[in-house]
Amino acid sequence: MTDRDQRTAYLPPRAAKARKLILRSQLGVPWLLAATLVAGVILLAGVLLLARGGRPGSPWVRVDPLATFPTGAVAEVPQRGLGRQVVVVDRRDGDLRAFVGPAAACPVAPDGRGFTRPCARQSWDADGTPRTPHTPPLTRVPTRLASGDLYVDPGASG
Repeated sequence: MTDRDQRTAYLPPRAAKARKLILRSQLGVPWLLAATLVAGVILLAGVLLLARGGRPGSPWVRVDPLATFPTGAVAEVPQRGLGRQVVVVDRRDGDLRAFVGPAAACPVAPDGRGFTRPCARQSWDADGTPRTPHTPPLTRVPTRLASGDLYVDPGASG
């Protein structure tokens, strides 16, 4: 028996050009199980991705369908899961911006380029910075659209 016969795999001179590895023994059951497991994991990941329909997961929070926020307007939406916080959606100037701020008796309304809440005598600049004393800021948050719905990341500031 030659040295070449004892090897499990080798690259013969004729196959060197084609880069073919010649296997001299079967891979066995462990290789079959490992390949099946990897294929199963890939299949499961694909199914989960398709089942989500492109919707982002945590920490993103669904606000409402984008169609509920008219272009050129400011709207306030109470947000489930954020306590006494609201999401202020600004679609003026062909832009989409979202802010998270405290809830009050009346909604946030546009005020020039900024915002106002007349019942609480609160006012903010366009970036959410308070213009009136004792007014908490509106924190700008990242937005994402998926399947026609608006999502925000309330934990991040954008």
